[in-house]
Amino acid sequence: MVGLDRSTYYDIKYHTPSDREIRHLLLTDAIADVHTRSRSTYGMLRIKATLQIEQGLIVNRKLILKIMRELQIQGLPGPKKTRRNLVNEATHEDLVQRNFTATRANALWLTDITEHPTREGRVYCCVVLDIFSRKVVG
Repeated sequence: MVGLDRSTYYDIKYHTPSDREIRHLLLTDAIADVHTRSRSTYGMLRIKATLQIEQGLIVNRKLILKIMRELQIQGLPGPKKTRRNLVNEATHEDLVQRNFTATRANALWLTDITEHPTREGRVYCCVVLDIFSRKVVG
């Protein structure tokens, strides 16, 4: 080989894998299997629990994260841990002064928007309701 030291060549040629390298390869296969069986939804915590329950393997979470980074896989994001309490706090101007009754159609519309995290990114869902008929306007 050109540009390679003789010692490096023989080191590569006669290399026997260590116990650590063999364990790393076995864990790589196991983590990839658990991730595909979960339809690519499990993250590090669930993969760790699955390996411990199903195969009896005790694995450090940092090793699982390292292998997941090498395989370029990740789980879906979980729910947010902290939520702000908006009870009794004005978030915007109240145009109807909490009077949710209408005497005719198309006089009062209400809307709500919801954010849903997906694998491709965020999806926003918005519904506009007519208060009088309770039908979806848009």
